[in-house]
Amino acid sequence: MIPDRLIRILRSSEAAAAPLFPPTEVFNEGWMLRLVLDALRHCRPLSLPIQFEAGAKWYSEALLASPFAAQQKADVLAEGFTNADGVVGQFAFRPMTQTGLELASDATQFIVIEAKMFSNLSSGTKNAPGYNQAARNVACMAQEIARAGRTPESFSSVGFFVMAPIPTKRRAGFSNLEAFLDPAQIRAAISKRIKAYEEASRAEAARLRAWEVRYFLPLVQCLIDRESLKVVTWEACIDAVASVDRDAGEELSRFYERCLSFLAR
Repeated sequence: MIPDRLIRILRSSEAAAAPLFPPTEVFNEGWMLRLVLDALRHCRPLSLPIQFEAGAKWYSEALLASPFAAQQKADVLAEGFTNADGVVGQFAFRPMTQTGLELASDATQFIVIEAKMFSNLSSGTKNAPGYNQAARNVACMAQEIARAGRTPESFSSVGFFVMAPIPTKRRAGFSNLEAFLDPAQIRAAISKRIKAYEEASRAEAARLRAWEVRYFLPLVQCLIDRESLKVVTWEACIDAVASVDRDAGEELSRFYERCLSFLAR
């Protein structure tokens, strides 16, 4: 049971005179995404590329497995799980974990969403400087599909989307979102990532090249063919919800404006 006291404390974040904690703990892209996904699931507008299929649910902050997981102690080429801002589809969580995603054997949908307000996609990781955030998410999607023993083509709905403001509301000269979603950039980032294993004469290199051919490249092609590798604006989501449920759309719009106001400071 959520205490009434907690609701009161959360509402204090809007108090201009004496907030009890930073308003951006509530008014941020993470909570905006949760509100949007919940609204999309219940209102089901048809004008967006994100459509909930039968049995699909959403989850925020799921962990996606990486194809570049550590194979030895102090592995300088490896990385841990990727934290997905939002996932839509049919899935559960791996045994002994609370957030480690595991696709259902009969899943028809697998969508991963990254949420942004004023920030860029990260350009790389500590162990792989050119391994940008879009490439990392798509690679982890391919790995989860491989772990499920499936192929990208077997899903009727698959996508990687970045939710962000329209360009005129982003920080001037401060956006790499569309550029990093370029399929050529994503392919090149993964090829370079695997090449580092080849140059280090690592045994995993052959396995990674085989994974690239069997799962990663087909997934990228699926995303291209289905036009499901793109930026979806918060404004488009709000308008789509409002077209079905005006009150829900207005509620999202008010929350979004508060996010922009607090995060821009």
